Amino acid sequence: MQMRHHAVPDGSIRRTFPPFRLFAAAIGLAALCTAASPASGDVILVRNGRARAVIVAPAALMAVPAPPAAGAPAAPANRLRESVLDLARCLEKISGAKVEIVTPDLAPGDPRSRLTPIAIGAEAEKRFGPPAKKSPYKQGWRIVARNKGVGLMGESDEATSYAIYELLDRLGCRWYLPSDLGESLPSAKTIGLKEMDLSDVPKTLSREIWYADDAFKRRNRLGGLVLSAGHALEISNYVTKEQLQAHLDWNAEIGGKRSLNGRFCWANRDLSAAVADGIIAKLDKAYTPTVSLSPEDGFSFCECAKCKALDAGDWDASLNQVSITDRYAQFCNRIAERVTKKYPNVLFGFLAYVQYTRPPVREKLHPSLVPQIAPINYCRAHAMTDAICPSRQTIRRIVEGWAKTARSVSYYNYMYHLAEVTVPYPMMHQMAEELPMLYRNNVVFWQPETLPNFESTLPGFYLSIRKSWYTDADPKQVFNEFFTRFYGAAQAPMRRYWQTFDDAWTNSPEHAGCAFGYARRFTPQVLAAARSAISDALAACRSDTERARVHMQDYSLRQFERFMRTRRDLSEGKLANLEQAGREWMDAQTALGERYAPQYAFAKTYWAPKTVGTYFFDIFFQPTYKDASRIVRDFTLLTPMLRKWRFAVDREKRGDALGWGQAAFVDSGWKETDTALESWADLGIPDFYGSAWYRTTVKTGDLPAGKKIFLWLSGVDGGVQVMVNGQKSGEAPPGFSAPLSFDITAALRPNAENLIVVVGTRTFLNELGTGGLLGPAALYRER
Repeated sequence: MQMRHHAVPDGSIRRTFPPFRLFAAAIGLAALCTAASPASGDVILVRNGRARAVIVAPAALMAVPAPPAAGAPAAPANRLRESVLDLARCLEKISGAKVEIVTPDLAPGDPRSRLTPIAIGAEAEKRFGPPAKKSPYKQGWRIVARNKGVGLMGESDEATSYAIYELLDRLGCRWYLPSDLGESLPSAKTIGLKEMDLSDVPKTLSREIWYADDAFKRRNRLGGLVLSAGHALEISNYVTKEQLQAHLDWNAEIGGKRSLNGRFCWANRDLSAAVADGIIAKLDKAYTPTVSLSPEDGFSFCECAKCKALDAGDWDASLNQVSITDRYAQFCNRIAERVTKKYPNVLFGFLAYVQYTRPPVREKLHPSLVPQIAPINYCRAHAMTDAICPSRQTIRRIVEGWAKTARSVSYYNYMYHLAEVTVPYPMMHQMAEELPMLYRNNVVFWQPETLPNFESTLPGFYLSIRKSWYTDADPKQVFNEFFTRFYGAAQAPMRRYWQTFDDAWTNSPEHAGCAFGYARRFTPQVLAAARSAISDALAACRSDTERARVHMQDYSLRQFERFMRTRRDLSEGKLANLEQAGREWMDAQTALGERYAPQYAFAKTYWAPKTVGTYFFDIFFQPTYKDASRIVRDFTLLTPMLRKWRFAVDREKRGDALGWGQAAFVDSGWKETDTALESWADLGIPDFYGSAWYRTTVKTGDLPAGKKIFLWLSGVDGGVQVMVNGQKSGEAPPGFSAPLSFDITAALRPNAENLIVVVGTRTFLNELGTGGLLGPAALYRER
């Protein structure tokens, strides 16, 4: 269901703001223009630092809530009350004049009754009438400015809050970052509004992010209709355990049998009818405007013949199997058809995810079904328009495909870099390119998955928030305003800083997740350019606020420089201090999470020990660093880091038959890869499931008798088999990232060239686009 977009009309507000003369040209809004004095007929709120208006709000709205009982949680803040208080605060901070909040029952002789009223909510409707434009979900708002006063109103309290912040936005108020550090207000002694009567609804139905304080979300007009699309289908008791036990054929067939395995058989029409009836029963008890039909997380689904017959044969390369979207769409269609006979306005959210990410080929969606596209399996570095990235171009086709079959679409973007969230990740190019395309393709629910990581994604994140309300906003103008107002005198070097990282993401043909492509993308030259920009920015700052904003990025860069130093040390064989360096990095990251908690930066959350950054670091990197330090402490390295390997993909599973593990085999036609720099995504096989072979030779000297010798792999993705001089010397089951050691004593020859072969087999989806060796190797022996 698409809503008309509010376009900012030129010249809607006029006031004297001398400090902002440059901004009118910078962001291209006549609403930010300046004048020597308010024009005749303007509605004056403040003149020469003295209030000429009062805010008139219903007494019940502004009543101070009673404190909670002892031990009881505090009641959630009243959004509209907080918005009214914020309106008064901002007008005072802008002009120095205290604009009072009064109730409508002022005595006739009260001098405040002679001031221009700024009426709020129901009081505004009494004076001016309701909003002219309506929304099915009560998001319509209205701003009126006439000689008899100002009215700020909406179809709901939330929509009235939108009207308040639309007015403040037009006065030049911005909130780029949670906390006072992110606030940017203009300065003026006189504030006047041109006469206007604006009534509109947002184009988007939902504008949500996960982590920020209520004030930041409210001020940026986040909110609306939250689409329910979380993993819920099997656990929401639409059908009971007793029903599933009584009807085993409602349960998915997995491994040749049906049981209470937590999955449904989507082909079963009796099941879909029962699910629909369960939803109707829940709506009868407590109506909600949206209901989730998304299955629980995971990759196992029904394998019965009836379900497979509903698939359309559409191959999903990212998962190495046929897409199951058509069977899922038919299942959801049957449910929606039954429920909407009684509840015609309910919307059904469902994830377009894993095996059902791709749009249906055959099935057409019921109008009440809303797919929530969650592109977790795809590259995060590039934009859907980038020819350098086939992965993102696939997502574009997916989005366009869903837009052809769905009336409304939700886009569940991932606003952080998967599994390594501390890297500066501006998302400037990606968001500037993708957001306009998304809004052209029926995306009316902007509900990304986010973290408290404003320090890493700030420019692109702010653009996505801004465009979720102003969907037609020009990204270039938004960025111009952001850099000019947020960084002030340091704007030029800070733009250079963020652009340096954005270019590194955009211009590198590297597609792996986590940090396994960082060495290739973030070269010493890139880091040096970023450091130079931060140094110039710190020198350019003229205020404590500017310095504080730049310092947050300075700390972020310092952490990333340390992070990359550990990666380089591993690749260069500087292993002794890696464990300690890793611990120090995690401690510093944890401290930054505490320090910048008000800014929702450095990924401090309730669910991750310390921070999300340290959580991932402790999983993916510290085990390798700890093991590396153990080796040089307790053993003797025999080789430098083994990084260069001959590499071939065994698509036909004939490597053994062709003698790829034997010394006699000639591998001169194979590619050469550096495992410290290149992932499978770089080698052209980001979606490959199967085996790839690595070959290298190692010259050994004398080997002391009675001492075991080991091959160390710093990290792998999938299963591993090791051969030395044609002899099988060990294997490991599928795993991810953890270091491995293999005893190769029996196969190694002293004073000779020894052939080392590693077969890496990617067997499962890890969402990171990697496979095989994830870093360098080495030989070490007992002392």
